[in-house]
Amino acid sequence: MNKLPLPLPLAKPTLSRRLYQAWDLALAYMPLFMLSMLLLLSIWLVRNATQPEEKSLPAPVSHIADYEFTNFILKSYDINGQIRSALKGAHAEHFQDTQNTWVKSPEVMIYSEKKITKAKALQGLTNEDGSEVQLIGKAQVIQESISSNENDQQIDSDFLHFFSRTDKVITHVPVYISHGKDTFKADAMEADNVNQSLKLKGRVRVKIFPNQD
Repeated sequence: MNKLPLPLPLAKPTLSRRLYQAWDLALAYMPLFMLSMLLLLSIWLVRNATQPEEKSLPAPVSHIADYEFTNFILKSYDINGQIRSALKGAHAEHFQDTQNTWVKSPEVMIYSEKKITKAKALQGLTNEDGSEVQLIGKAQVIQESISSNENDQQIDSDFLHFFSRTDKVITHVPVYISHGKDTFKADAMEADNVNQSLKLKGRVRVKIFPNQD
């Protein structure tokens, strides 16, 4: 009976062969090793990098009075020392967000060569440069003529909006106007002092008395 020959023992690889196998194995794992090192380096850089300083955003401007005054009188004079106007109020507050000034119980007096204008209301609201003034609640404007030959004028309404640049007074609520004995009632009004025009809107009622001269 024939016997199969025994396998020959494996020959031990040479030193050069072992070095080649180790180098080949190292090259096979080199990409993974490099990726791992890059990942660790990225994590270290993120953790140790200087964080940019957070810029503090300006606080939003709130509707809170930044200054106020109570029981005041403001007067303005011309170059000759003659009084031109005066503003009296029980309380006033200035708001930074709207740049408006709210006045409680305002009373205004404006002096000119021919007339004295008086205005008052429960509340007043004016913008920063004073070009717009709103009289709110029982608003009243009276023009008293210095000359005895001219009649006084009076405007009564719950709201009057005065524009100083165009010298206009408007209102969208009922208004009562008196000029001497003559009276005018309307649902709205637009008065233009420059063009000497008066527009009455809505239901208008007029009483005009003949001139006695």
